[in-house]
Amino acid sequence: MDGIFGGKGFFGGRFAFILFLILILLFFGDD
Repeated sequence: MDGIFGGKGFFGGRFAFILFLILILLFFGDD
């Protein structure tokens, strides 16, 4: 799982962070 929030690997830095935020928003926005 190296590369998550690391900047190297399959998912790097900002992209993984944005995906994580979207998942959280979808989870809490499923009211």
